[in-house]
Amino acid sequence: MRNDWTLYNDDEKLIKILVDGLNITELTAKILLHRGITTVEEADNFLNVDTKYKFHDPFLMKGMPEAVDRIIKAVDKREKIAIYGDYDVDGMTASSIMLHTLKRFDASVQSYIPDRMNEGYGLNVPALEKLIAAGITLLISVDCGIANANEITAVKDKLDIIVTDHHLTQEPINDAFAVIDPHQSNCNYPYKDLCGAGIAFKLSQALQNKMKGVDIQDYIDDIDLAALATVADIVPLTGENRKIVKLGLKQMADTKNIGLRNLIEIAKLNGKKINAGHVGFNIAPRLNSTGRLATASRGVKLLTTEDEETAKRIAEELETENIVRKNKEQQMLITANQKYIDMRRRKGGDMSSIIIAAEDWHPGIIGLTASKFVEKHYLPTIVIAVHDGIARGSCRSIAALNMKETLDYFKSYFTQYGGHAAAAGFSIKPKDINQFREDFDSYVKDKLTDDDFIPKKNIDALVNPSLIQIQSVDELEKLSPFGINNPQPVLAYSDIKGDNVKAMGGNNAHLSFMIKSDDASRKDMRAVAWSKGAFVSLVENEKVDITFMPTKDEFQGNVKVQCIVNTLEPSQATGLFPNRDVMINIYRFLRSCSDEADFKPFDICKLNTAFKKSTYANENVQQNSIYTMSCAIKVFEELGLMCFSFNNGGYFMPKATKKFALNESRFWRINSGQTV
Repeated sequence: MRNDWTLYNDDEKLIKILVDGLNITELTAKILLHRGITTVEEADNFLNVDTKYKFHDPFLMKGMPEAVDRIIKAVDKREKIAIYGDYDVDGMTASSIMLHTLKRFDASVQSYIPDRMNEGYGLNVPALEKLIAAGITLLISVDCGIANANEITAVKDKLDIIVTDHHLTQEPINDAFAVIDPHQSNCNYPYKDLCGAGIAFKLSQALQNKMKGVDIQDYIDDIDLAALATVADIVPLTGENRKIVKLGLKQMADTKNIGLRNLIEIAKLNGKKINAGHVGFNIAPRLNSTGRLATASRGVKLLTTEDEETAKRIAEELETENIVRKNKEQQMLITANQKYIDMRRRKGGDMSSIIIAAEDWHPGIIGLTASKFVEKHYLPTIVIAVHDGIARGSCRSIAALNMKETLDYFKSYFTQYGGHAAAAGFSIKPKDINQFREDFDSYVKDKLTDDDFIPKKNIDALVNPSLIQIQSVDELEKLSPFGINNPQPVLAYSDIKGDNVKAMGGNNAHLSFMIKSDDASRKDMRAVAWSKGAFVSLVENEKVDITFMPTKDEFQGNVKVQCIVNTLEPSQATGLFPNRDVMINIYRFLRSCSDEADFKPFDICKLNTAFKKSTYANENVQQNSIYTMSCAIKVFEELGLMCFSFNNGGYFMPKATKKFALNESRFWRINSGQTV
């Protein structure tokens, strides 16, 4: 098994209990156990969450009874109410849920979302004063407010504020009328991981129950919006969140929300069975684009309008903005990558984090750039946009580092900050960025070990894809929706020699091959690897290690299982990790041909073929494998001797500015067991 794969330890007794109790396959039972589900009752609730799992009583939330009574009083007395939200999908949907709910009671209600560029995140006093001047007497924050104790205190004598938020609490808020956040101390609500729209949905349930006598279990109005936010905000897809998303996706497929329906249509998902992936990668980014580049209030208008033409127009505008956002993101990636390359060339492998800043970057897309950097380089990353003397940072972390706790350590640097273990944000004075960069990197280096910087794949089962049957595929579908704390199952198999390998689709973008069965009574299985057409020569020439998910392939009434490949890499069993001499030879070879063209990321097979024919090749055949070449390139990239380009997806070798020892590379230290 690969050394970057981690296989779960299985309890055979518990597996048998789940198999016998629910009549499921061993594979499904294993995956349930890996998700922390150990009893038949828990497993039944999980697999049948839409019918078996019960909504929790919203009145168990600390602050909920007081908030509901105050809102009812405001509705009865026709007070002017403002919903104050955040500018991301969670904030827009939470605002829309509350607007819908209060308008059903004929309340006098309006929405306010601050401008990302000029006001920033959360409550701000000028905005609150403006709302007070407009006659607002009750303000309900959604997806924000928990970090705004000072702002709330500043207007406590003029405005009643109900805070509804899901972020981790910081200093206590003493001057709000009520605070609803499951993370508060002494809050007895049994589920803590709702997003902002999830909290708004629970407040709506409470209001409907108190004012109309509606049973909590029967109220699912706007659950499609709550599901959209739950997926987009990347909160755990467990417990009540799982029920919200499961029911919400069903409602979304035939949504009565005119704006959401137009958003689904423009994403070309109408008529399809919408899953969490569609929401996260197709629907949410289009809605997020207006909050990133323009005004999130337009997103709220889209989700609350009752006019078809208005909804269609706004959805089309969001589509245009999403294209603009992608272009801006690509340009930012290219510029940020050059800054990273300069840092890497100075420091070599001695980097524990990435912090990059610029004055011309849009703060609405720095988080996207940070995410791409973590995905590519697997280092805690902070991208900072400086605008009008204010520097705003967006942080993304790796599994071993809790970003929120790390920012707590550095809170003296920030004028404002907050977030979660994996993602956070802050404001900082521009003059402090350089020192913060050095201090942060030193902190991470001391906190983590070399092994923490190597991404690990948790493998649910090692199984030949050809042995998986239809029953398992059906059961795996019931494990969805997938997300944080309920990841898509990862099945894996090593040392596969593909047969009938071919590229397919437009521009030969995709890959297809056959996987031989270990069982003579079973047929070989077709494997499909989307967007991996360039891997043809790899699968043709060497064995590969894959992670995959089985799906049903239906054609003319015939149903069979096929393998959807998620990751595909040269098998570790076919080659050796390069020793020092091989590293030198590969480097000399790459340097000899680096002026001819950039190295495309998946042209490694061609490079390896050329290397084996060159004078630099090693007499040991296993040291000439594609696996060996790929390991060498990872080391060179970590040392700054090879650089990845987000511009064309290739590699290039800049002119060397200093010498690095191989043991400055973490990847080398971990895999070679050598020091130089």
